[in-house]
Amino acid sequence: MHDEEKRAMSPLSRVLILMIAISLLCLPNAPSAAQTDRRLLFEETFGGNYSGWKLAGDFGTLRVTQNAVVITVSEEGKAAWITPALTVPDAVEIEVEARVIAPDTSGNWNLAVLLRVSERDFEGTFYHFGVAGNGTWEFSVRPPEATSYVDNIAYGELADFSANRPIRLRVLAEGNKFTFYVNNRLVRQFTDDTLALSPNREQFFGLMAGTYSGVSRQTVEFRKIAVYEAVPERVLLRETFPSSNPNDWGIGDSDNSRVRLKDNALVFEVLKANVLSWSQPAQRFPQDIDLQVQVINDAPTTNREWSYGVGVRAYKEGEHTLFYLFEVRGTGEFTFTAQRGGTTISTLIRATRIPNFDPSARHTLRVRAVGPIFTLFVDGVQVGRARSIALRSQADYGILLTAGTFAAPTSQARFTDLVVRRPR
Repeated sequence: MHDEEKRAMSPLSRVLILMIAISLLCLPNAPSAAQTDRRLLFEETFGGNYSGWKLAGDFGTLRVTQNAVVITVSEEGKAAWITPALTVPDAVEIEVEARVIAPDTSGNWNLAVLLRVSERDFEGTFYHFGVAGNGTWEFSVRPPEATSYVDNIAYGELADFSANRPIRLRVLAEGNKFTFYVNNRLVRQFTDDTLALSPNREQFFGLMAGTYSGVSRQTVEFRKIAVYEAVPERVLLRETFPSSNPNDWGIGDSDNSRVRLKDNALVFEVLKANVLSWSQPAQRFPQDIDLQVQVINDAPTTNREWSYGVGVRAYKEGEHTLFYLFEVRGTGEFTFTAQRGGTTISTLIRATRIPNFDPSARHTLRVRAVGPIFTLFVDGVQVGRARSIALRSQADYGILLTAGTFAAPTSQARFTDLVVRRPR
């Protein structure tokens, strides 16, 4: 359920508790990035092939039903893809819901959204954003004069993937930057220049189904197909902490603390002195974010030797997690530190008083991380600004919410209304 280690931290030694998530379903209606001010370019109406869908290659079949576009691949180790008779600009956002019919339990199959498709035949080049039946995501490219279906660029595991539920794919393309979502969760952001942009020529998009070794047949229904003009998104996560835990926050009990979801809040109970407890969602984020959350200690101790906080740019290095921690203490002070597995490796801002801090009141914590600069706020007032140290750069990062004790024997923290945005 969780890991515990005693760590030397400044100013006191603590026990670090990393609460490991209890596996729960990834619900299709999980909170997702805001989708506003988008201009619809294409939406499939079904009922007939009115959009002029065309199949590339001879390894599958295409049909359009009353509510889906259906691809069937009928050979082992093959891919079939389709494109509509519609071109779209380079900066687009594509959404589609896929349903695999009787998925092979080996997981040796995949499906994908295709972007920047140059031609509608077997010779076309494109980017491939897909998922495989074994619960992995794929970012690939079909270059000019390809000798295989695609060349892999990156791949990774998906949280709580199920082939027996609808699979929602969403891709945002802007220049050489791509953002990929699966089931409303940010998977990764990519930068790639393999395929040159064509500013004077719009290109096609497509849908794909494929088989790997040992699977000779695969049928995929694609529904809810829509293409929008790309609008840069700001909201990456809007979390209300429902009990269904769609974003897989780490929850559970240990001898030192309890973390649970209750009444639309992430609630910490720290049970011993000198303990730091944290929880994080499964979603990953880009380097630059603007995070805001409300928090209250419902039962503050009189000696005020407790804390709550926010961690950003978290990533694993061996057995340890590295992150920057904005920690607010019951004494009315805050610190900003770089951490490795709960051990402070650098203090960027020493204990600094927060004006008019009430330890029993609800407060809003905010961290704005842009490049090497972190700006810290409490209740809308800037309280600090720091420059990062040289932690290792990553493709994406985690976030943390924390609660802890120093000399206090117990403590609580209740987090609500978390929003993570792209900075302006």
